[in-house]
Amino acid sequence: MGDVDIDYVRDASIQWLNDVLISLGCESVGDLSPVKCKVPKKEVLASWIGESLHFISDQNALIKKLRDETAALKSEVIGSQQKVIELQDQLLDCKNEQLKAVTASVENTVKAGFDSYSSSVQSAVQKELRSTWNEVAAKGNVGAITTENKLREAVKSAVVEEDKSKNVMIFGKEELPDEDVSATVIEIFQDANVKPRVVECLRVGSLGKIGKPRPIKVKLYSADAVFNILSSAKKLKSSSRNSGTYIAPDRTLEEQATHKKLVEKMKVLMTKDSSKYHYIKGGAIRSVLKTANHTNNSSE
Repeated sequence: MGDVDIDYVRDASIQWLNDVLISLGCESVGDLSPVKCKVPKKEVLASWIGESLHFISDQNALIKKLRDETAALKSEVIGSQQKVIELQDQLLDCKNEQLKAVTASVENTVKAGFDSYSSSVQSAVQKELRSTWNEVAAKGNVGAITTENKLREAVKSAVVEEDKSKNVMIFGKEELPDEDVSATVIEIFQDANVKPRVVECLRVGSLGKIGKPRPIKVKLYSADAVFNILSSAKKLKSSSRNSGTYIAPDRTLEEQATHKKLVEKMKVLMTKDSSKYHYIKGGAIRSVLKTANHTNNSSE
């Protein structure tokens, strides 16, 4: 097999799975049952099996490619980290040399001024030079601090890049004093009918308005677990204890802004055309005609 197109494999497999689920009257993989799988004819099932094997083959090739690219990127990151550290050391050395030069210049100016002025004038000159030196030193420190912070952030983002594809964010869950966040997450996943392996979970952000809970960030073992959770998250609407809780991907600020615009556009479509089911997949709004089964499932 030649080069694997990551976007094609991802979008094609997601679209195929979505089409199959719609054909079976299911919203997610969790809705599948032996009864629903008996509805299609054998020819259709055989066709789906063949298509799924092709997708599995493409995904295996993609996994191998990504594994090789990850190994190469790790080597590059290590090399880049060393270069950034060396550059940071050079800039810090340069900062120290500049500050020493400014200090020597100010000291020489003070000495020359004191030699030429009377004692009554020396006090005024000393006060003015001290004020000037404080301003220069302050500007020098601000520049150095800014440079150090930027370099540290560059190293941090290059070496410790969080894999957000393995995370989900839980919003709207009441935050109680002395809360056991792990128990809270388990309860929510139980109501969504999923049992993923959780690596870590914690409340994120600072305490805001009273009554507004902080979101919960959940780190999982795989991106597949994230997919399953997001597919089953709609089941929380029918939960008596978590109906106001919803689960979303762990997005960057830029991704959040983009997703918000998509949601606004989707709301407009829902108002204009209620004969279709509108949803967001792969960073785009998609629409399908509502069937009897699909309409019932969407209202859950």
